[in-house]
Amino acid sequence: MIKLFDLEHKKKLIKAQQNVGAHANYLIDVLKPAIEHGDWEELEALEIGFTVTGESLGKIGDDEAWRNLRPYIDPQAKKTQALDFTNDGRVIERNLKNEIKALLLKMMWLSPYDHSFGALYLALNHLKKIINPLLNEGLNSLSALNFDRIETWALTGFTDIDFEREGIYNGLNRLYVEAKGLPFEVNLNKKLNASDFGLKLKEAKQYTVVPQRLYYLGLQKSEDMINKAHAFRYELGQLTDYITTYFEKAYVGYAKYLVSGEARKKNGGITWYLTKTNQDPKKRTIAFKHAFTALHSPNEDDILTLLHHHKPEILYHNIDNSHTERELTIGHWTITNLRGALALFKTLNGGCLWGLMARTGMRGDEMYNLNTAQGCTEDIIERQNIYVVHADLSKTTKGSQSIQDEFVTTEIGMKAYEVLQALHTPLRKKHPSSQSFFHKITEDFSEAGKATIGRHSQAWFKNAMSEELTLTNEDLIDLKVSDPNLSFEVGSNYEFTPHQLRRSFAYYLIGYELCNYPQLKQQFSHVSIAMTRHYAKNASKFQKIRQKKKTLANEVDEERINQKARVYLSIYEKLANKERVAGGKGKEFAKSMTKTNRNLFRDKVDNDMLSLNYWKKQIRNQNRHLHAVAPGIYCTSTTCGLRTLVNLIECVDCKNDYIVDAVFAEAKRKEAEIHMLYDIENNELTPQTASESYIKIQAAERIMGDLGIDYEPVVFPNEVRELLIPFGVLS
Repeated sequence: MIKLFDLEHKKKLIKAQQNVGAHANYLIDVLKPAIEHGDWEELEALEIGFTVTGESLGKIGDDEAWRNLRPYIDPQAKKTQALDFTNDGRVIERNLKNEIKALLLKMMWLSPYDHSFGALYLALNHLKKIINPLLNEGLNSLSALNFDRIETWALTGFTDIDFEREGIYNGLNRLYVEAKGLPFEVNLNKKLNASDFGLKLKEAKQYTVVPQRLYYLGLQKSEDMINKAHAFRYELGQLTDYITTYFEKAYVGYAKYLVSGEARKKNGGITWYLTKTNQDPKKRTIAFKHAFTALHSPNEDDILTLLHHHKPEILYHNIDNSHTERELTIGHWTITNLRGALALFKTLNGGCLWGLMARTGMRGDEMYNLNTAQGCTEDIIERQNIYVVHADLSKTTKGSQSIQDEFVTTEIGMKAYEVLQALHTPLRKKHPSSQSFFHKITEDFSEAGKATIGRHSQAWFKNAMSEELTLTNEDLIDLKVSDPNLSFEVGSNYEFTPHQLRRSFAYYLIGYELCNYPQLKQQFSHVSIAMTRHYAKNASKFQKIRQKKKTLANEVDEERINQKARVYLSIYEKLANKERVAGGKGKEFAKSMTKTNRNLFRDKVDNDMLSLNYWKKQIRNQNRHLHAVAPGIYCTSTTCGLRTLVNLIECVDCKNDYIVDAVFAEAKRKEAEIHMLYDIENNELTPQTASESYIKIQAAERIMGDLGIDYEPVVFPNEVRELLIPFGVLS
């Protein structure tokens, strides 16, 4: 089924496919059997579907209707993706074309899996690659695709398809996943990947890591600028207003200029000082000139009326002379002309973009899609403020990244977002229907392109670093460690691109052991951890070098060891005092205490479990490991995957877990109960959601029981119990 960010629009879209003519459900009653039957005459004459207003999306056989589909399916999309049923400009053979259309219709309307419009677009483009190879063999059906044929193509170079790229496998695997209900036989018996043919995928382009010195300076300078701007964020709207109204206010001075003798030439003509280069400004200038010359004895008010109506652009080198109110002071900054205002806006915008990307690892398109209303939210966990940045939509690129809209950041990252919000809100008000966060600061102040984000952050970094960009020998060592294949020279300037921040974010977080791969995978929303490891490539080498240096990094390492040791000590102090500790490891240790004759806790001995030094030594020698899975839940396994996505049922009796606090479990229990009741009330309860809520609640209550905490058990409604599979059925 089609997956849309706008859930309300999706509900309306699905509802529009119901009660069509005499059919209660067009998709099930008409489209599904027609796809399965595979009669092209019948299928081509049917509707692709219907818009939210009930109008036809066009006939399935109409290629132009497919090309114009996206605005009706996903009107909020900022990227144009046309479903084009031509191959290199040529018409696709009818049978192959209709088989691909059948697949896309299944993905869009009938699939049990969620597919974004981008997934439809990629599936079409990937499958178009196999059309010519099939036709060259005299075949015109996707059913001809089997392992042997694809293996021959992959190993002989018979086709132009690059089997060392991921795209072709994504396209072929769509067929396998959606095989049921298609009008042709899919002869692939499993999902394919490059290793099936003894091939290895080509490594994605690797961006350089920003050298430590420059990265640290960038973090310092961006923090300083963000703090200064954030202190005056409520006044920053004045800067945007200054820019957007500058031309209009200049019209007052320009009207005075036109009625004065200064504007007249000796031959009676007028020196206009108006833009006449770009297409739209040129039209407005010509229209204004015609209207002006038609006036008899014009006065200032008449001219001002014409200026506001036609909106011609005054030339930049003259506009300041026309402006009557040029000075504006905001906090540390004073501006006296439009050029200075634009420069300040770009500096603040670029510095905040750089600062936020450096503190989230967000890609450029994710930044571009920042949520305009709730772009940054704050939560409190264990008395610690957690800031989460929200993007409306993140693009999916060749299967390496799924849809993701939440990115944890620091307080400085939150401040950067708030400054960006203050700068761009007045611009968005100029275009109330706009869904974009970022808008231009020139011309009509319409939506800005993605490239603007990159340019502004690049320009800020270049200006902020200035002569510091000259590479030192230490920088070259850093760059060589991050990628031995790189070639730089001492004394040359470092070239920065925004995506390097994502690479640096991964590299230094892993290198300094500030997070683990599962956490980073979640932050980056990668499908596979292999992609995450690619971003943090060579971080392990950096760790080894870092550990040899007596720097701040060593202090960070020692503090980390100290904190882990204190957690271990607090757990074993509870066990020594016969307090309850839940989790498989905690319960097992408590049980072993009752079975042994000797005292496991001997005080005032260096090798004692109640000694902080004992635990420091254990952790430093890597005899013990500890990481927090959630507040009050600790895991001792180095292979645990629950670093950021906690499933309580896996922690209750896990042989690697200690649970010392029920706060998180109680919160999860309440959350599951609310979701369960919401689903019942809105008739959205399914066997899956019922079992999920049941499992979460039961797991949380077991933890609370193990810790000896009184609680009122959740009573499961009959609607939930009826959907649960009795234990006896499975035995």
